[in-house]
Amino acid sequence: MTIKAQFGAGVVAAAGVVLALAGSRANAGEVTLEDDSLRVSFDSDSGALTRMEDKLSNWTVERRPDLGASFRLYAPLPNRRYNPVFGERQHAAEVKKVSDDQVELRWTNLISENGGVLPMSLTAEVTLSKGVLTFAATLQNGSPLPVETIEYPCFGDLNPPARDSSLTADTTKSGQLQPDELYPHFHNEKGYWGVTYPTKMLEPQGRSFCLIQSPDEGLYAGTAHQPDYRVQYIFEQHPGVVSGVTALVPPEDEISGWPVYLDFRVCHFVFMRPHSTKILDPVVLHFYRGEWHNATRE
Repeated sequence: MTIKAQFGAGVVAAAGVVLALAGSRANAGEVTLEDDSLRVSFDSDSGALTRMEDKLSNWTVERRPDLGASFRLYAPLPNRRYNPVFGERQHAAEVKKVSDDQVELRWTNLISENGGVLPMSLTAEVTLSKGVLTFAATLQNGSPLPVETIEYPCFGDLNPPARDSSLTADTTKSGQLQPDELYPHFHNEKGYWGVTYPTKMLEPQGRSFCLIQSPDEGLYAGTAHQPDYRVQYIFEQHPGVVSGVTALVPPEDEISGWPVYLDFRVCHFVFMRPHSTKILDPVVLHFYRGEWHNATRE
């Protein structure tokens, strides 16, 4: 089985970047939060989220630690807009379990792809309480650059409950939930000329949440409040699909030597000014049983 030719040399070049990122995620150790229903772990060196499991159903959402992810942000340069900061390229200044139910993470002097080291600091607090994960984060931008988007939290290896299962991403549109298939098919919604990988960027209308739904259970992801900025739920299928016609996702862990994985990120469109601070609206995640009716918790 080979990668569909439509992705061509662009996929090969970009996949090289992906492997370089994955290579930097060597596990120096993990910091874990766990209760009766959920287990989540973070790499003690990079701060990447490396494992996440629903203990009640044995659904391992984040399965392969070497594909773990932490955050992304975009700080455009005056003469070049593409200047991302990949969390996987950073060494966390601190990954500390401050209590049985909370981990603190901090990244400083962030290394950007085209603008060198930036005087920025991202601080995050992850709390686990009765099966509910809350991701809170604050960015202090001490640089002369604006920051347009911050993507946090990030899952580098989003998995269905089983190979023979299915996944959809359900968001609200026109007052109704609209499903977008993630697995076993993944249709590219941005056009092959506009993105390197098949991509979905879902923006709910009204309350900001996304339900990652399988036939028997789901994962709720949403902001704790209605933020004063736009939020999108981004999915990228790496390194591509078997066919642009069928949009079938390769069922193996690797294809033609490249890792197969689904990347999921919550994107905050903050549009920060230089020398400013932004507190992100917390993102809440929890598992639920059955269909979408059971997703909302009081």
